[in-house]
Amino acid sequence: MSYKRPDHYTKRAKQQGYAARSVFKLEEIDQRHRIFSRGDAVVDLGCAPGSWSRYARKRIADGPLVGVDLSETSGVNGHFLQASVYDIDGDTLLELLGRPADILISDMAPATTGDRFGDHVRQIELAQRARVLATEVLRPGGAVVLEHGAGQGAAVRALLARAGLLGIATRRDLAGRERVTLARR
Repeated sequence: MSYKRPDHYTKRAKQQGYAARSVFKLEEIDQRHRIFSRGDAVVDLGCAPGSWSRYARKRIADGPLVGVDLSETSGVNGHFLQASVYDIDGDTLLELLGRPADILISDMAPATTGDRFGDHVRQIELAQRARVLATEVLRPGGAVVLEHGAGQGAAVRALLARAGLLGIATRRDLAGRERVTLARR
């Protein structure tokens, strides 16, 4: 496996105290669509290594934050569950939040195998699980932000639209590697 030198966004993330460059996807969506407000309740699916949670915490101040990931997440104030999103239900998330969520963010990605079709299917299954949890925990008017690969936008938008999540916008992130879809309930 060849080593790729860190790009501008990776270096910038490290300088700002974030574990991953993906934080700039969320920051860009927030700047364009103003999704976070002080005191918002946030659910972060696929929260490790914690960059999206750290950004959300900065924007929501003392609002409730619940994260779920297979890997351990630390260094951010909130409730973090080390579990599969398939093992967590909406009631558990609502209990930890103490109220319906204002925002559900998801930077989940499957462990890739090299089988492009299989990896695509697993990514869509994760988006489907995020959609199910969003319908269970989001308040009316709440926002969903899903990161996905460049070729998966149509499938993700269709999943969200079938769930009644409207106002869908898909954007390429600043670094141009993935896409981010925003929808509102």
